Parts: sequence; structure tokens; C-alpha cells
Amino acid sequence: MLCLYLFKENHRSKQIAFMANLSLRIIFGFLYVAIIVTSLYIGTPFFEILMAVCIFFSLREMALLAEKKTNQYTWIMPLTLCFSIIYVTLFGAKKLDISVLLALWFVQLTSLFLSFNSLKKESKINYVSVSIYLFLPLLVLAIWFNNQSQSHGFECLLLYFATIWLYDSMAYVVGKKLGRRPVFPKVSPKKTIEGTVGGLILTVVIIAFIKNYFFDIPENGVLTSLVIVFFAIFGDYVESYMKRKLGIKDSGNLIPGHGGILDRMDSIYLSVLPYLILLSLFR
Repeated sequence: MLCLYLFKENHRSKQIAFMANLSLRIIFGFLYVAIIVTSLYIGTPFFEILMAVCIFFSLREMALLAEKKTNQYTWIMPLTLCFSIIYVTLFGAKKLDISVLLALWFVQLTSLFLSFNSLKKESKINYVSVSIYLFLPLLVLAIWFNNQSQSHGFECLLLYFATIWLYDSMAYVVGKKLGRRPVFPKVSPKKTIEGTVGGLILTVVIIAFIKNYFFDIPENGVLTSLVIVFFAIFGDYVESYMKRKLGIKDSGNLIPGHGGILDRMDSIYLSVLPYLILLSLFR
């Protein structure tokens, strides 16, 4: 009887902890979305400043994960790159044509390759290459938004962020209900083939529905959504692989219920540049 009582109490405490964590995820998830949408709606320079703040916390978290705990890595480098985004956009950033975007994407992918090799061979983070991987997409995002008219930039980036948020939600729901087979069992065993495919299909259907009945999003909105989700999935697995190699669950504790800024923005780092390249091609 005592064992049964203890089992029930343990189960009950786990349920309470799960519900409390779920509540935190919902509350701070809505807050995260609200901050990004509001900054997009208000426009320059608020969105650019938000990207600068995000890169500060991203690089600070990465420094701690890379065991670079001196002030140079936890404060000076993040602050320098944070203010570089503000400086570039405040004084009028140069336009980014497709050749520049392609070159920057190549640099980012090269940095990702070097980071992957370091993790694979030594189980250590190459701070320089990972910092480039994280910094470039947010810098480009801030510059691109600064170059656009407020309505055009708002529309395109709202589509981008909405696609990522939709996919995350749909993949989670489908995975919980139907998920059986992990995509990459050793990297992220909770992410299933059913959740991934179902989330992708539902996201595209919802974007197509929104396009036809509610908002005037670009004609190629459905195609770009597919590209966004494809790269967002791999961005998510990049961070999952990193955490698996380092033996940690979350990159930090900045956002209650979600972990660190890297946990919340992992899908964004790898999908921003291909999305902006597509926009340039379709113009």
C-alpha cells in the first residue's frame, strides 16, 4: 500500500510539474510572439534593436556553452556585435542584392560545417565559427528590414515568422497524437516522422488558406513556406545535435518554459538567408 501511495504521489507531482511548465511555455511563447510582431509593426529602429538584443543573448549563451567564461567572450564580444547591428542600421545600411546574400549564405554554411566538425571530432564548440553562424542571419535580417518600406518588410517577415510558429505548433500537435518513428533517434528522439510530415502539410495548407481568404501575401507564399520549413527543421536539428554532444537539455534559462534564446530561435538562424534569397529571386 505504501509503495502504491508513493507511486501515485510521484505521478501526481510529475503531472503538476508538467502543467506548470506547459503554462510557462504558453505564457512566454505568446510574449515572445507579441514582442516580435509588435517590433515589426512599429518598424525601424525597433525591430533592428530587437535583432541586436537577440544576438547579444545568443552569443552570450554560446560563450557559456563553449566554456569561454571570461568577460571578453561573455560581455565584450556579444556587446560589440550587438552594437554593430545598431550602428549599421542606424546610419543607413547598404542594400543587399542577391550576390551579397548568396556570399553571406556560403559563409554561414561554411561556419556551420566547421562547427559540426569540431563537435563531431572533439565534442567541443568552435566559438568563432558558431558565432559567425549565429550573427550573420540576424545582421542580414536587420539590414534587410531597414532597407524595405515598412509595409513590405512587415508583410514579408510576418509571413516568415508565422510559418515557423505554425510549423512548430502543428508538428508538436501531430507528433503528440500520431508520432511513432523518430526522424533522428540519436539526435532528437522526440521529433517524429509523423510530426514532421504532418506539421509541414498542415502549415502549407494553413498558409494557402490565409493567402486565399484573409491576407494578401505574395503569390509565391506557399512555395517560400516550404523552403522556410525545410531549413527551419534542419536549424532545429543543428541545435539538438549540439546539445546532445554537450550532454545538456537547454542552452540556458532566459525564457521560462523554453530554455535559452538559442532554444527559442534555433529554427531562425538557418532559414533566414535562404528565405531572403528566394524573395530576391521572385522580385
